[in-house]
Amino acid sequence: SSMGIDFPQLTVLGTVARTAPARGILDGEAWCPSIAIRRRADGGYTVAHGGSFLHALTLDTLRQARRFWPAFRQGHDSIRVRPGSNFEWQRMLHPQPEAPVLQQMRAALERCFPEIADAGFVETWGGMIEASPDVLPVISHVDGHEGFLVASGFSGHGFGIGPGAGTLIADMLQGVADRGEVQSFRLQRFFDGSPIRPGPAI
Repeated sequence: SSMGIDFPQLTVLGTVARTAPARGILDGEAWCPSIAIRRRADGGYTVAHGGSFLHALTLDTLRQARRFWPAFRQGHDSIRVRPGSNFEWQRMLHPQPEAPVLQQMRAALERCFPEIADAGFVETWGGMIEASPDVLPVISHVDGHEGFLVASGFSGHGFGIGPGAGTLIADMLQGVADRGEVQSFRLQRFFDGSPIRPGPAI
């Protein structure tokens, strides 16, 4: 980074769709390798592929390969790789959803949830997911940078754990955070010889 901080993080692209309001067959959410689905307040569903993410191969991929190898091996069926060119531009702006993945999501919806299979996709989008080697976020002070705190690498869990992460960050900034809570998310775990065991795949 421009601050001289070594931060192991790679980015994958996920494809998501929103359906029109449809029959209420699910309150909450469901996941399997071919589909992830969640009921929306507007009566529709948010739908994603349960295990298809695209990573653009860059020099940073090669630099971080050793740290990410266990996570890649664990989730190898869900991560596809292609040569990267303008992926950083896409990340900063508005990445497009992948048309083949949308077709796979539609087929999975018809197979798994035929009662709502005729609900059209009224909106589709691509979203960038910043992942850490162990699929846990980094929420940490940084050695040598007094007063600086980093919170990133949420690995697709950011919306779900956002309120708790925000509370932890506020406590850390005030100096009242529980040391045990902070320990699991420290940046130094990637450099101090701690075993890196990936959690559930993205």
